[in-house]
Amino acid sequence: MTPETQMQRKNLWSGLGVTLLSCWLLAWLIPRYGGSGMAFGMHPQRLATLGAWVMLLCAATLAVISLIQLKRQRASLFQLPPLTDAWHQTWPFLYVFLFIVLATFLPLTWLAPFIIGILVVLLGERRWYVVLPTAVIPTAALYLLTVHLMRIGVV
Repeated sequence: MTPETQMQRKNLWSGLGVTLLSCWLLAWLIPRYGGSGMAFGMHPQRLATLGAWVMLLCAATLAVISLIQLKRQRASLFQLPPLTDAWHQTWPFLYVFLFIVLATFLPLTWLAPFIIGILVVLLGERRWYVVLPTAVIPTAALYLLTVHLMRIGVV
């Protein structure tokens, strides 16, 4: 099994999953809970429906192309990934879950620099003069934006 085959298999199942999600959005969630009022000069249900159709078309295209390529290679559609890949597939979810739990106890403006900084370090950056501004600047900008929006009465 080549990495190309693995990627095609991942693309197939990801495409099918997003296709099912977008069909669920179009058939049930958006018509029922789409909301009212205007967003970007457009009714929110229309905007959400447009986004769901884009998702559906892109995901279906990805799934069909991947299925065709897998059939050409005569590769199986089902194969469990090796257990050594389990941690690689799981740690981002655990990382987000940890900070969701922490956000219930601490303000997000305190946590955001740590969330961003630790993620940048986990992804391989070791220079502190890159990690520090990368972690602090987006948080400070978001904080200032929030303060400004509260001052003018939007929030």
